[in-house]
Amino acid sequence: MRIIVMALLLALAIGTAKAAILQGSDANATVVLFGSTRMPVDDENSTQEILKVDVGLVGAKNATYELMDQDGKIYQAGLYKTLSSGKQTVYFLTEMDSLFKLMNATPDGEAPIYINWWATPKASNDRMILRYYGIVDSSANSDEQAAVVQVRVQNNGTNDLFVTPENFTLLDQWGWPYQPTLGFDAEIVSPNNATSDRVLIGFTGISPVSRPAALAYDFDTPNQLVIEFERDYVPLSDEVVYGAASKTSTAPAAAPSAATVTPEPASVQAAPSTNQTNENTTSKINSIKEKVAASKAKLAATREDLASKTPDTNETASISSSALNNSSSISA
Repeated sequence: MRIIVMALLLALAIGTAKAAILQGSDANATVVLFGSTRMPVDDENSTQEILKVDVGLVGAKNATYELMDQDGKIYQAGLYKTLSSGKQTVYFLTEMDSLFKLMNATPDGEAPIYINWWATPKASNDRMILRYYGIVDSSANSDEQAAVVQVRVQNNGTNDLFVTPENFTLLDQWGWPYQPTLGFDAEIVSPNNATSDRVLIGFTGISPVSRPAALAYDFDTPNQLVIEFERDYVPLSDEVVYGAASKTSTAPAAAPSAATVTPEPASVQAAPSTNQTNENTTSKINSIKEKVAASKAKLAATREDLASKTPDTNETASISSSALNNSSSISA
């Protein structure tokens, strides 16, 4: 068993496989999606959260972005934060726990470019299926980091499955294990069923130089499952995004070569305007700057709480987490 553990540590230490970078191009511009994270709004009763997407743009100075969820609902970007060298953080105000399938990026003066979203990473054996939905809250200071991850466990076997936060281990890029300090109530999951909802597991005391790289279930046991965040994030297939009416249909007349641009799917063409699909979207997006500021204030308070911890105690920081209300999965 020690050999297996050391092999895993070595594999992670020399570097996990690169994440699938999502990108689309036309004759002049290229849009690249490097990753996304979620953060709660500062309202425990809210049914929304903030999605931050790390975007790179080459060949154009600016672009606008829309995001489509698995139900065909369209979200418009509400805030852009310019970084360096053509990178931006693009903010969306979305329904909590939404899963997405398509990004529409429109560089200035160009036709829309459609980019398939990432599939939900999962791992399985004859006992269970583990799905990982990402980091939904985090904080950091000069001494340590904290992160909350969201998962769902499905019983794939014939016996009851007892699921607790202690089943999970967070691994950094060197394979160092971190045990949970916050979590959900333990559940007994019967065969062919799953946890009653997505569940949250919190980790504190993470080294400031560590990068969360993998999540393990029953780590260092014969039945362990490991999801490597970078390796297991892959783009959704065209069949999942476009359905039976695949994107082999004729591209829009204004679009450049079909070899580089995804033709607009019927679900996008037929979608009503944002005002028609959600009358409240505009007013909600108009307030996204305030919601981001409030969330940053909440995370700053968490950082202060972490900074005030006494190193010789087992006291842990309290991290707020968003309510869960959506258990479907695009990649299921």
